[in-house]
Amino acid sequence: MDRSKKMSETESEIMEVLWRSDVPLSSAQLMEHFAAHHGKEWKAQTLSTFLSRLTQKGLLRSQRQGRVVYYQPLQSKAEYSQGLARSILDTMYQGSVKTFFAALCGGTPLPEEERKELRSWLEEQEETS
Repeated sequence: MDRSKKMSETESEIMEVLWRSDVPLSSAQLMEHFAAHHGKEWKAQTLSTFLSRLTQKGLLRSQRQGRVVYYQPLQSKAEYSQGLARSILDTMYQGSVKTFFAALCGGTPLPEEERKELRSWLEEQEETS
């Protein structure tokens, strides 16, 4: 994933709301949501800046209906997460899952239950490929 598509903390919060929504949302609806559920009283221009950045990063689609612009994600949270994980794996660990797991564990052995789950998942991957 291109570094330019990585999100700031606030952009991630906005995307979380949009990912959970079944319908596109307007900036007014987003402002109401953040005021009611997160205690954030943004100015319209502040939210507009975040939405514009997300659109420029190719993460949101905007669609005008009359005077109102609605926003919806261009990919699911799972698709975004996969791209981000792949980017980290490629950039930090030269694409090596083994090196990634070694770093993740930090020299501490994985608990038996997690090893079993990982083995099971790897076997499933072999069966589907």
